[in-house]
Amino acid sequence: MKPLSSQIADLQRELENLEEMRREADDKWRAVDVEYVKLKRLREELYAHKRDLAYEIEWRAQELAALQEEIRNARATA
Repeated sequence: MKPLSSQIADLQRELENLEEMRREADDKWRAVDVEYVKLKRLREELYAHKRDLAYEIEWRAQELAALQEEIRNARATA
């Protein structure tokens, strides 16, 4: 059996290693959390952009249909 002083030293090293691993895990967690927030914001921005594009497409399609109707009406009255 190891002397008590040796056991204490071993446990202190293990404790220090575990604390360092916990700090590293915390750092990684914070980095992931920051990335998550950025991606969530980007997702919201892309959703808004997609919605705006869909609105613009619909508006242009209606405008095109109205112009085509004008052409048909002009030909019919000509």
